[in-house]
Amino acid sequence: MALTQKEFFNNLALEWDDKVKHDPFKLREIINLVNFSEGAAVLDVGCGTGVLVPYINEKIGKSGRIVGLDIAEKMIQRAREKFSEKDFPNVNFVVGDIMDYNFSDSFDFIICYSSFPHFPDKIQSIKKMASLLKPKGKLIICHSESREKINNLHRSLEKVVCSDVLPAGQEVAEYMCYAGLKIEKVIDDDDKFVVIGMCAMG
Repeated sequence: MALTQKEFFNNLALEWDDKVKHDPFKLREIINLVNFSEGAAVLDVGCGTGVLVPYINEKIGKSGRIVGLDIAEKMIQRAREKFSEKDFPNVNFVVGDIMDYNFSDSFDFIICYSSFPHFPDKIQSIKKMASLLKPKGKLIICHSESREKINNLHRSLEKVVCSDVLPAGQEVAEYMCYAGLKIEKVIDDDDKFVVIGMCAMG
């Protein structure tokens, strides 16, 4: 029987951090572009093993908080091992799908790092995330590699993810516009992919 997307990522969870490398310099570049504010509430959608947590935490400080969300419970389990409640009391990890998950509060920043190609309904997922933003909150869809490199990598993988495509930056920006966001930045080059949209005032 064919693997589900969730099973695919669960199977990779234990070796994920050894197999998938993220350039710290590029991650810092992206984090600086976002301009996270101290004390901010951040939702990290498709957080995996928590790759972005230390970088975001550095910016938002102890008065801020991070919620990491992922469909794969083994990825979340790994993230909780790396970022324990004792050492990171302001970080909480949740197993779930953004489309089904109902948060009781809203966020200053919602970030999808290295996860957006795997969202089955990209337009609706952007609408859902936009609805969870506070006034002037930002939605960030980003990768620390080029779109071409990401799409070529996915084509080479198992059937369940081989057709998971990252759309062009301008297309993602249009989806954000449909969701009522104002586009702040679009970078879609040989180095990285970053689209940032801002929620209007409430």
